[in-house]
Amino acid sequence: MNILTKFSIRISSAAKNEVDKLVSLHKNTIILWSSRMTVLLIFFCLTLLLISWNKLPLEVPLWYSKPWGADRLAPPLYLFLLPGASFGWYIINSFISVHVTKDHLVFSQILFLSSLLVSIFSFVTLGMIIWIIS
Repeated sequence: MNILTKFSIRISSAAKNEVDKLVSLHKNTIILWSSRMTVLLIFFCLTLLLISWNKLPLEVPLWYSKPWGADRLAPPLYLFLLPGASFGWYIINSFISVHVTKDHLVFSQILFLSSLLVSIFSFVTLGMIIWIIS
């Protein structure tokens, strides 16, 4: 057995262990449903964005913390930051749940529920932006 085969076996067994840990977490009802809803809301965000893509103007309001005017506007491509940030938050929280809080179920539940909350805010924000400009 050469070194590449040993390395790939070691990586595949490590990846299998990570997936097994994540699957075992999803046996919990709160984690399972918050994960499903998070992924579903991210999918809805992407679908809403793709459906309304041709109707979007050259600049859309995105940066609400900036002063009124042109500073608040961004190209429509920046709207992909909302579902992208939700997905990133979900991946980071899943990683933390598997590695850090695996022995404390309540912390894992809180992390997955926070991912759901971020996805809800992302979906509502995207829906409001598209509603305002249409």
